[in-house]
Amino acid sequence: MPSNKGNSVDCKREDVVKTWYLYALLTVLTWGLWGVFSKLASNYSKPRQALLFQTVGVLTFALLVLILENFRIEWSAAGFTWAALGGFFAFVGFLTFFAALEHGKTSTVVTLSALYPLVTILLSIAFLHEKLTPRQGAGIVLALIASALLAG
Repeated sequence: MPSNKGNSVDCKREDVVKTWYLYALLTVLTWGLWGVFSKLASNYSKPRQALLFQTVGVLTFALLVLILENFRIEWSAAGFTWAALGGFFAFVGFLTFFAALEHGKTSTVVTLSALYPLVTILLSIAFLHEKLTPRQGAGIVLALIASALLAG
């Protein structure tokens, strides 16, 4: 990707709306759609079957990525292992998510399951030696309160 360092117009535009922020907003949008589509799937399929059917979408996207990468993969054993473990736990989470949707309200299940960053934060502190600011700590406390309110 070409550098924008020499072009002040592009740099100013980057300052107004950060690229990472746009990607984050697209993540919110696509995951929001995923939550609704998952509930619709759970209305017609058992959790394990809905997960299996959802895999068709994942494999389709994986093929698209392979095409975009010109079928060239930069192999790394550590990268593969960590990604495969992440994928395994993601799909376990998808299965439990579908099971929750089968019995719960979409708005509550999606919101409650969206608290998964709390686990990431705690594991990052414990194993990756990241630091937590007081503000972030307050956010965690408020998220836990929100979780209790949603579950009630």
